Amino acid sequence: MMEIIALIENETCQQHSDLKAEAGLSLLIKLGKQNILFDTGSSGAFADNAKKLGVDLSTIDFVVISHAHFDHTGGLERFFEINSTAKVFIKVQAKERYFYKLFFLKKNIGTNQDLFRKYADRFIFVEDDLHISDNISIVTKITNKHKLPSDSKHLFTKKNKKLVQDNFSHEQMLLIIEKDSFYCFTGCSHHGILNMVESAQELANGNKISVIGGFHMYNPLTKGLSEKKEDVIKIAQLLKDNKNIDKIVTGHCTGKGAFRLLKNVLGEKLINLNTGSRIVI
Repeated sequence: MMEIIALIENETCQQHSDLKAEAGLSLLIKLGKQNILFDTGSSGAFADNAKKLGVDLSTIDFVVISHAHFDHTGGLERFFEINSTAKVFIKVQAKERYFYKLFFLKKNIGTNQDLFRKYADRFIFVEDDLHISDNISIVTKITNKHKLPSDSKHLFTKKNKKLVQDNFSHEQMLLIIEKDSFYCFTGCSHHGILNMVESAQELANGNKISVIGGFHMYNPLTKGLSEKKEDVIKIAQLLKDNKNIDKIVTGHCTGKGAFRLLKNVLGEKLINLNTGSRIVI
C-alpha cells in the first residue's frame, strides 16, 4: 500500500484551509517504512504544511526532484535545514540556467545554483536511468512520439550566453513498483503526459500503471487553458482507452479548466490533488 500526502499544491483542500498553497508541488510518498519526498515546492511553505499535517521531514529517506524549475526546487534549502542526511536525486542538467520568456518578459525560473555549492554533499546528479532500490527507479529516457505541451515554446535554457529552446533534459520520472502495480510520478510532464505514460508503460511489461503529477495545461498569465480544448479532450480519451492505466492523480500545472475537461472523459479514473490531500492507491 502507498500513501501520498500533498505537502504543497496550487490550491488547498476544503478541510485544510489552514494550510498554505502556492504555485508549486511537493509530495510525501509513504511506502512501507520508507518516506520519500518528491519535489519541494517554490518556497519553504511545504515544510510549514508538513508540520501541521504531522509529517516529520527529518525522517525523509531521500528526495527526488522532477525537474530544475524553481516551483519544484525552491524549498530545498528549507529541507536541508530540517533534514541533515537525506540525499537529493536531481538531473545533472539542473546546474544549467532556465528561463520563461514571453515578449519582453524574461524570468529566471531555474534552481538556485548556490545550493549546489553550499550543500554539495547532499546531491546525487543523475545522468541516466537509475535504480535506487529493487522497486524504486528514476527514469530519464522519455519518448517523443507525441507533441510537447504548447507552453514549451516559452521555456528556454542558456547555452554559450544565448537563450535556446529548452529540451527538458533536466526532467525525470520517479517509478515505484509495489507488487504488480507501477506508480509513475511526473512532476510537470514537460515532455508531454502521453510521452511519459508510454515511457513508463514500456517498463511496466503489461502491469497496471498509476500516474501522479501535473500535466502542464495551465497558463499562469491568463489563468486558463494553455492547450486547445479539443487537444485536452483527445489526451483524455487516449488515457481512458489505455487499459494499462489504473488511476490518474493530477493537480498543480494541470489547472482547473483542464481538470474539468479531463474529468468529463476519465470519470472516476481521475483524482484531484490539492494541498493536504491524502491518497491511498
